[in-house]
Amino acid sequence: MFYGCNINFIKSTADITDKRVEKPKISETQINIDQLLIEKEEIEITNLTPLKKIALMLPVTGKYSKIGKAIYAGIELELKNYTEEYRPELIIYDTGDQINIKKIYKEILFENFDFVIGPLQKEFINKIINYGSESLPILTLNYSDNLKRHSNYVYQFGLLPEDEAICIAEKVIIDGNDNAAILYPDNSWGVRIAESFIFRFEELGGNIINKASYQEGDKKINNIIRNLLKIEDSIKRKKKIEDLLNTKLQYKPHIINDLNTIFSVGTSSDMRSIKPQFNFNFAEDIPFYSTSHIYNGVNDKELNDDLNNIKFCDIPWLYNQNHIDEKISFMENIEKKYLLRFIALGMDSIKILSNIDSLILNKNKYLPGDTGHLKVDEFNRIRRDPIVVQFKNGKARKIPF
Repeated sequence: MFYGCNINFIKSTADITDKRVEKPKISETQINIDQLLIEKEEIEITNLTPLKKIALMLPVTGKYSKIGKAIYAGIELELKNYTEEYRPELIIYDTGDQINIKKIYKEILFENFDFVIGPLQKEFINKIINYGSESLPILTLNYSDNLKRHSNYVYQFGLLPEDEAICIAEKVIIDGNDNAAILYPDNSWGVRIAESFIFRFEELGGNIINKASYQEGDKKINNIIRNLLKIEDSIKRKKKIEDLLNTKLQYKPHIINDLNTIFSVGTSSDMRSIKPQFNFNFAEDIPFYSTSHIYNGVNDKELNDDLNNIKFCDIPWLYNQNHIDEKISFMENIEKKYLLRFIALGMDSIKILSNIDSLILNKNKYLPGDTGHLKVDEFNRIRRDPIVVQFKNGKARKIPF
């Protein structure tokens, strides 16, 4: 699935091995935790930024066409809330495979647009930033590769997995857990999420006890989990004692000292295999955390039963009663049922445009959105604060932060 791209405040890939950031003092850590629990101050919406004509740079053909169409469905859904007086005209420019993004952008500049939404592909975003015009503001639907490459007229927004990793790291600390073992896919996506979790977790005073990576479909995943939990060390100690006493002992293998958190990243298919193996290896009582990638947004109690007790961060729209009839309709659509988060992305793109002036003027306040609480950072990136969700009896439900 197509998610956001890397951000530069996380550590390099090499740093995920044994390097640690300096831990804050206890008092500083406590202040940070207290700040996490403060209710977010929301923007007071008074006058919406007037928009008459919007250009949509979306892939409606090619590799990402289903995502592009889901985003457009979200845009249309959000605009139903607007009276005809405030509803802008939409013009779609296809940014599918093998297109000339510079030519499309030049065409858009000659039209009388108030704003541009898109593009989605980060390769096109990098180009737009290079030769964009300050006369036409843009809200991209992904992020450029380089944090330093930004402009006052380009706002970047997307479903960054790093936002979820930071969110769940904060939840772990709030839950009172500070010693974590981490298991993540051995690819750039998995490393990015693991690094973001580690950075925030350690920043808040947490400790990484052990970490390991796995290949998708790895048949030796059980051995990796046993090594991560240091089960074999415990079994060796048991055997040594049995040899000394010359008797068999009733003994439950001991998980590594002080471990009170497991953070594991993967798809729903990965985690339906991984979580039961943690349970089998005597870690069923250790709090387990992940990201929304373990949940496709579709309720399936039997299929998701193996995910019970996992906590993760996700977009609020999947768990509230907003647009319930439309959500049911999307669930019944074979092309959109697994793309609900991108529908919410489209909805929030309109919310952001309509409130962009307020977001810029109130950078410490949040806009309540369907993908999370939204605010603009110093690089004109829209950052998301998602909600926390937990699987219980095979169903994903929102829980208190």
